[in-house]
Amino acid sequence: VESLPQDDLFSSWCGWHNDHGSLTGLTSAMYIDKDGNEVVNEDTEAGLYVRNRKSELIKVNIPEDHIGFQIGETAQIHSGGFLQATPHAVRGSKMKNISRETFAVFMEPMWMEPMVIPTGCDPAGTQSQSAAANLPPGVPPLASRWRNTDPPQSFGEFTDVTLSSYY
Repeated sequence: VESLPQDDLFSSWCGWHNDHGSLTGLTSAMYIDKDGNEVVNEDTEAGLYVRNRKSELIKVNIPEDHIGFQIGETAQIHSGGFLQATPHAVRGSKMKNISRETFAVFMEPMWMEPMVIPTGCDPAGTQSQSAAANLPPGVPPLASRWRNTDPPQSFGEFTDVTLSSYY
């Protein structure tokens, strides 16, 4: 767990959010200079961060030749809240003319897939109280975007509502 200033570090590259798909696979980060050469990033505070259910800030370092995975909100819904999405952000490097490169694979259902919870699950339990209470500023609660209705909201509808809530 890192003891860094909480939210002001993340405005430069990729602010706090939850992926809305099912699962995201990530490769280790590479840092590239303006000429396209891979360089060592000397800014140890730069990189991917997650927030846990206690609102602690954790820096994630995915080793070379490894893949990291994080849960998205669709898996959260489809599991009835058994799985919870991971709030995350990327802090930019203080080094000038450096970009951070990674390859992300977003796994998600078909556009018309119903966003339903398993039979017997309580819709209110889809986002745990600790997860909802510890969302970083700017991350909208799941309940503000997901509708447990009949007919069910589709993944496409959930995507549209989610994207419009961030942008």
